[in-house]
Amino acid sequence: ILGLSNGLNSRSVIAWAWISSASKTAGFDRQVNQEDMYKGLRMRPERTLIKLSCVLLMQLLAVSALSAQPASDPEAGARAALDRFLIAFNSGDNELVRQQLHFPHVTHRANSIFVADQPADFAIPYESNRRSGWARSRWDNFETYLVSDEKVNLGVDFSRLNAAGEVIARGYVFYIFTKKEGRWAMQYRAGNLGSGNLDEAELAQAQRDAFAAVEYFFAAFNANDRFALSYVNHVPQAAIVYEDNRFILAESMNSSLIETDFDGLRDREDWLRSEYSDIVVRGA
Repeated sequence: ILGLSNGLNSRSVIAWAWISSASKTAGFDRQVNQEDMYKGLRMRPERTLIKLSCVLLMQLLAVSALSAQPASDPEAGARAALDRFLIAFNSGDNELVRQQLHFPHVTHRANSIFVADQPADFAIPYESNRRSGWARSRWDNFETYLVSDEKVNLGVDFSRLNAAGEVIARGYVFYIFTKKEGRWAMQYRAGNLGSGNLDEAELAQAQRDAFAAVEYFFAAFNANDRFALSYVNHVPQAAIVYEDNRFILAESMNSSLIETDFDGLRDREDWLRSEYSDIVVRGA
């Protein structure tokens, strides 16, 4: 899954999959088009790309894993953990909130990533929230993007309310819940409150730029071009590895999270190229 943001409240969830050499002919026309586009962008990246502040949460999973799924024990466990987090959040007690998290815990803001390695590093700015009129928050809508035995990705629309119960702000947040030692808790969150002072034209342009970056990323990735990939990779980046919930923080462009081992992919997985099948954009 790729989670992209450019500081303009644009969010995307992208389904994509590895293609092995056993299926070389699948999507051949699409691959040619991507490569043609990539060659043009490779020479003129400044005309197409804005500098994205992004975190790439790269999961090696089949596209079908992102399709609608019936309720399952992992999903129920993650949803229950989400509700416990909201109760703790509304208590105004950071100690209770910390008990609902797994560490290291990642908070992805518009242009930065904060990693709390241990509970003492994490705190909700309650005084600032109260000065803005906040009294409590509520969930308005849920979406499940991925369910596995020990990892669930959720998207949530939420509202902030004042003491009179009036909505003072609405937003969207993307959560990753993981199961460790038998306990479900939140390990990653990324969200925004509204779209600030941006008008519709600016938001539409931000979305087009993000889509162009996605196309460029896949074309450069499939060309095994690390230099070109540097145009659409920013640090720090964070990843929670799909297979074992292992946490990786990339603080430089030399990290293995960014410097993809293409030969290793071919040897381990018979990888030929990658394709995405859908992009879902969520904005408040």
